[in-house]
Amino acid sequence: MASRRDKLFNSRKAKKKKSLTRKRAKFQPRRRVLIVCEGEKTEVIYLNALVVSLGLTTANVEVCGDCDSAPKSVVDFGLEKYKTDNDYDLIFFVFDRDSHPSYDEALRSISGLSKSKKFNSSHLKAITSFPCFEIWFLLHFEAHSRPYVAGGGKSPCGNLISALKKKEGFEHYEKGHSGHFEELHNRLHQAKLNSARTLQQSIENGSAEHHGNPSTLMHTLVEALQDIAEKHHS
Repeated sequence: MASRRDKLFNSRKAKKKKSLTRKRAKFQPRRRVLIVCEGEKTEVIYLNALVVSLGLTTANVEVCGDCDSAPKSVVDFGLEKYKTDNDYDLIFFVFDRDSHPSYDEALRSISGLSKSKKFNSSHLKAITSFPCFEIWFLLHFEAHSRPYVAGGGKSPCGNLISALKKKEGFEHYEKGHSGHFEELHNRLHQAKLNSARTLQQSIENGSAEHHGNPSTLMHTLVEALQDIAEKHHS
């Protein structure tokens, strides 16, 4: 039969173990994320607002758009950033299909680097939008598979923006002027559903990932950040 002293010792030992378990959970290593965008305004403003809304900080997620709009420049900038600070767990490259000649080159570069010894396959992810980032905004209102092409003196992205301007709160939308997070936040869950559905439909119709018109992988970035926030606050 255990003595009173043994019971007291075992009780203290159990409490100490429980305390250590709580400390390990509390101080579990944080995940650092780098998001490189092709633009300095719309994408960066939107994503920074999303990060703040999730209760994350620049210590967790760094969003930058200090490069030009060419997809290859986005990738090159991210790699240069990594050379000076390789403590990122995830690196997302956010860029449009639009009419960029380096679009496929950038995708090949990301794919190749993901398989190299320098990076784990989960480190790098291309977050593309076809034809442009504004498809993500439009998907907050509706899901559709109508392709956007040049016509009426406008580029595919120009015609998409014309459709976006028909939505409440976007009548005077101008690319690069605002992130529009506040107008869209309450529709975020629906946007993720619409985005995933639109992407899946384009794949079922024979388009490769990153090449469906229209499509975006923004929902995967949002879900990744939400997952990080949930673990960070648990």
